[in-house]
Amino acid sequence: MRICGFVLAAGLGTRLRPLFPDHPKPLVPLGGRPAISRAFSLLDNLGASRVIVNIHYRREMMREALPRLVAPGTDLVLSEEETLLGTGGGILNARDYFRGFDWLVIVNADILTDLRLGLHLERAMKDRSDVHLVLSPRGPETEKGRIGRRPSGDLWFRGEEREPGIRPGVFLGVHFVRPTVFDGLVLEGTPAIVDLYRTMRREGRRVRGSFTRAFWVDLGTEDGFRRAIEHLATPPGRDLRAEG
Repeated sequence: MRICGFVLAAGLGTRLRPLFPDHPKPLVPLGGRPAISRAFSLLDNLGASRVIVNIHYRREMMREALPRLVAPGTDLVLSEEETLLGTGGGILNARDYFRGFDWLVIVNADILTDLRLGLHLERAMKDRSDVHLVLSPRGPETEKGRIGRRPSGDLWFRGEEREPGIRPGVFLGVHFVRPTVFDGLVLEGTPAIVDLYRTMRREGRRVRGSFTRAFWVDLGTEDGFRRAIEHLATPPGRDLRAEG
């Protein structure tokens, strides 16, 4: 099975600028290493042979730093964006680099998590998912109510009709995708990736999800970054199991 990783890293990182005015967000130091290296470790542990990173802000710093951060033997591809394309456009813009792989595993550069990706990839394959998102019962209040899992296993998105038994969650920014779902799509006007998945589900794609109890935090805010530092300082032994 051929796995390609994708780290979304093109954002401007404005909320962290007060702490790190001279760093693009993926390169801020977190526990003695650049934050993005933790996403690389997740993908390396899963067996990704290629990792794509989309870059925009302070691209010269990213070009210099990233090759030193991936595991030896990993094929690193930088997808440069002259103008920000957003999450959906950034992925679609790089599709030539992941075409032919069995799975595209996408991770936001600005999260810290103890998640074991393999558990959720297994679930995605068992569910025959075209798209499979990892959800948590915990997360920022601003993100709650946006997404959930239906009793069937399909995802529910805010704005759609509710039905009994929907389990609400927060999207971690980790998703497993069959690369062929992007075939035939047009880059111009591509919406945010979650909105694109919503459309795919309406069109009959199997857009599903699984829950985790693993720790995760959004590094994109000062509060989140401080929580991440506190977490890294705590002893091991946390619950890494998937809830399914």
